[in-house]
Amino acid sequence: MKRVHIIFSLLFIMLGIVIITISKMIEEVIPKLGYAAFQSAAAGSYDSSAYQVNLVLNYWIGAICILGGVICLISTMNVVRNSIRELNIRNKAFDETHNYDDTRELK
Repeated sequence: MKRVHIIFSLLFIMLGIVIITISKMIEEVIPKLGYAAFQSAAAGSYDSSAYQVNLVLNYWIGAICILGGVICLISTMNVVRNSIRELNIRNKAFDETHNYDDTRELK
């Protein structure tokens, strides 16, 4: 259960990346589809700005997802610090039980 926050924060980051990637692909493909539709209709004059899609909100949502995931991931780093602290305590206990002397000088 300790890793649930980490898993959800990584999923949130991946969701943001997927949103931005799909939005960018749509932004690139729609003008080409508009040009193809213009070619098949053969009417009027083609203007690429008529087929531009405003996906700024999608980019903001993706960025917020990534930022929220990173913030949650950093906040769970306290778990990592606690794990390192527990590991150091276990190492100290091991050294004490096996009479390991770490005070010798380096050569």
